[in-house]
Amino acid sequence: MDLKRITEKSLAGERITAEEGLALLEHGDLYQLGFLANAIRRRKHPEPMVTYVVDRNINYTDICISACKFCAFFKAPEDPAGSVLSFGELGAKIEETKALGGTQILLQGGLHPDKPLEFYEEMLRFIKGHGIHIHGFSPP
Repeated sequence: MDLKRITEKSLAGERITAEEGLALLEHGDLYQLGFLANAIRRRKHPEPMVTYVVDRNINYTDICISACKFCAFFKAPEDPAGSVLSFGELGAKIEETKALGGTQILLQGGLHPDKPLEFYEEMLRFIKGHGIHIHGFSPP
């Protein structure tokens, strides 16, 4: 594939195909990818400041009664493969995140039919006790 043509297409604001993106990844160099990414970012967000956050997605349970069409990971309540993280497991994941410089967790999970509101209140207090920000209960 012609990397020059893909670069020109990208810089012109045209959407590149998955195959073209893969060609850039496999055959382009890191500086070229960074240049193109920054050019697209500037076109979409011209302000000169760029920020980021180091975070981790923690799924506290995969047991769910909602069965959303976009979710491919939920388990029905009667599924023996379903699970709920213990607070010990949750705490370990939080501490791993902090050790890597993380400052936030994306708290995701199912609508568990047997967990009362108090479970979620206790879980949030537990997490906040670890001194980390929470982005929770919504798709990222």
